Amino acid sequence: MRKRIKLSLQRLIGNLFDGIFSSYFNALHGIELDEIRQYQPGDDFRSVDWKATARTGKLHVRIKLVDKRVTVLFLIDKSKSEKFGSFINTKEVIQSNILSLLVYAASETGNEIGFITFTDKIENYIQPKAGEKEALKNVKNILQEKPSGNFTDLNNVFKFVNERFHTPLLVFILSDFLAPYNYEHSLKTLSYRHEVIPIIISDRTEIHFPKTRGFLSAQDMETGMIKSLDILTALEKPQPHLALLRKLHIDHLLLSTGEDEEIWIRKISEFFDRRIRRGGRRKR
Repeated sequence: MRKRIKLSLQRLIGNLFDGIFSSYFNALHGIELDEIRQYQPGDDFRSVDWKATARTGKLHVRIKLVDKRVTVLFLIDKSKSEKFGSFINTKEVIQSNILSLLVYAASETGNEIGFITFTDKIENYIQPKAGEKEALKNVKNILQEKPSGNFTDLNNVFKFVNERFHTPLLVFILSDFLAPYNYEHSLKTLSYRHEVIPIIISDRTEIHFPKTRGFLSAQDMETGMIKSLDILTALEKPQPHLALLRKLHIDHLLLSTGEDEEIWIRKISEFFDRRIRRGGRRKR
């Protein structure tokens, strides 16, 4: 499954900025054979592999991967809320595993990889560079990094990227999106300029409460304060970040601390597959 994610991410990178299915075509240079698989609606008939079709009795196509490289930027939330987890794993543990997996997949084919860790300020900025060894070394350092801030400010990191990068990037946002809702304009600008993929890691107890009357006490991971919550009011609390992502037509991936590695790896793989079949960037 991990190998499938690597191939899926490489295919996704191949067609992000060049229109529909631009990474799947026969060309003389800069390609490698990826796989032979059964025909699916939307595949180019020019890619049909007639030998495999004759051998199996079913239509098969040859999928080739364009040797295309892009700059990939990871925005990594290091605020205190990432340390929460009411199940087996904390959000931080899942985030770390996903980061390692995606960086390995993206760096192996020579893409430039950059990193920004943030809380309510920019904690660390690592300029994009090519090289698998360099990228994995940076991941190791990031996982050991001790942030100076506790809170989350998504608007700050989005504005930082908007001001610094003007050519298209593939931007992964790894965060629980538990932050002040002050980033609609900066996220809209970010999504127009770049291909943005938010990976939102949450905990079920942050979203679902028992349907009953009463109050419960909860500690804010970022402030350390203990607050009393009205359960009925908490049940009605909206999730503005999800509504905004839908409004801006930004595909996003939702993961939970209650899911094991097999589930979230499958979700990532299926997410990439859907993006590949849809084609290039959405018009926004």
